[in-house]
Amino acid sequence: MWAWRQPGPYEFERIEVPAPDPATLGTGAVLARFRAGAICGSDLPPFTGVRSAEFPQTGTVGAPLHEFVGDVVFSASPTIAIGDRVVGTAWPAALLEIVPSSVDRLHVLSPRLDDIHATSVQPLATVLCAAERIGDVRAKRVAVLGLGPIGVLFAAVLHDRGAYVTGVDRVDRTDVAPLFGIDEPVTGHARQWAAELSDVDRPDVVIDAIGHSHDILEDCVEAVRPHGEIFAFGLPEERYVMPMRRFFRKNLTLRAGVTSDWPRHLAAAEIFLAARPELGAAYVTNTFGLDRLQDAFLTALRPAKNRLKVALIP
Repeated sequence: MWAWRQPGPYEFERIEVPAPDPATLGTGAVLARFRAGAICGSDLPPFTGVRSAEFPQTGTVGAPLHEFVGDVVFSASPTIAIGDRVVGTAWPAALLEIVPSSVDRLHVLSPRLDDIHATSVQPLATVLCAAERIGDVRAKRVAVLGLGPIGVLFAAVLHDRGAYVTGVDRVDRTDVAPLFGIDEPVTGHARQWAAELSDVDRPDVVIDAIGHSHDILEDCVEAVRPHGEIFAFGLPEERYVMPMRRFFRKNLTLRAGVTSDWPRHLAAAEIFLAARPELGAAYVTNTFGLDRLQDAFLTALRPAKNRLKVALIP
């Protein structure tokens, strides 16, 4: 079967590898033929050659990609059948003709979403899980730092739940702000925005949708009101230094965590997107064939106006 791998940073090559042997797979295993995928922000550091104990290294067959849609060709689960179209997570790699995953990371799709827009179900599921941890945001002020593909989904979900949403990004997102429920779009650096806030304008909740930076967590602490909450969603570094005394004096709460209960949140994400087709249409801004993988990843790597989610098709 075909597969893609990186011979080095910023490069891809197509190779042939043996198909997975169903006899070697455990209970709950699922094999699906790749129909579409999408690039996550966590795929980008491995693409550039950044090494991490947590993520596949350069050269891992099928990496870096984990968001995918596929047709089931083998299932060791009673809840997923051969021929079902599924969406979810394939860890650690989905750049494969036949993608291995498991029932606890997948959801059987209805016909309501096409393949490309169904790729949005997986990132939205992660946001819905995080929003559940944040809790009731009705009539609260929420700030989302970073209005990339994850940040705009946070804005849409929390606005839908009754929050007043401020979105902060160095890229101008005013064109999509109304559609994604961003009541107050701010174009600029989060540090400057946080420093200029008046006490009355401080948000109750600040969401880090950027990650990979000590500075962002410090900006969250500076911006949020006393007794407020910070949710660190953006992929973190291994260790952080933060303004602990300021955090302590403001009586703040810090939350974080990976997605759990994938099937439930994936199902909820499909319902959310099917009821709002305009979101899916605006969310996936670029689609590339796998023969242009390098271009796709370079596009995803460069923040730009009019660019949100990058999808992939065979």
